[in-house]
Amino acid sequence: MSKLVKSNNKGFSLVEIVIVVAILAILSALLVPRIIDSVTEAKVQKKIADARMLASEVVTYNTLAKLEGRATIPNPLPATEVELTKAMLDSTYLELPDDDSFPDTSIVKIYVDSEGNTSLVY
Repeated sequence: MSKLVKSNNKGFSLVEIVIVVAILAILSALLVPRIIDSVTEAKVQKKIADARMLASEVVTYNTLAKLEGRATIPNPLPATEVELTKAMLDSTYLELPDDDSFPDTSIVKIYVDSEGNTSLVY
């Protein structure tokens, strides 16, 4: 009488697990740099968007200030373009949400001309 031998083949072999780990390592090596670049680019675009919003607020402020005879940003308006600084906002009611919301000048600069208009350089 022959005995039937039951094999216990449950689970994965070591080779299968090593192959899956190798594939995951290759995929992560390809995707992580792209994700990091995307996050960095998003931060730069946010700073540019913040600068556009701030520039728009400065133009509105200067327009109303000229009509009402109040001080403009900067005070007085320059003969040529000057770069907007955080210190120029301190004497106005324009308040930044937090200290980090003023645009990083290594990314984008806001210039104010003699008419009180703004331009961005990035």
